[in-house]
Amino acid sequence: MIINVGEFKRLLDEYDDQLELSFSGLEYHRLRQKGDKHLEVEFEEKIFRDKTGHINIHGEGH
Repeated sequence: MIINVGEFKRLLDEYDDQLELSFSGLEYHRLRQKGDKHLEVEFEEKIFRDKTGHINIHGEGH
């Protein structure tokens, strides 16, 4: 699912700024802009879909 930055900000507006944001066990690494219209959330783990469409996670502890 793709969500734009503005929509994501609006969703977060209802929450207190001091709440911790969890990524379901993934370790947040950084935000990285790719091109003019794409911002990607990167994690310490390598996450990808295989040829059958299954999600694979590789990294420390996985």
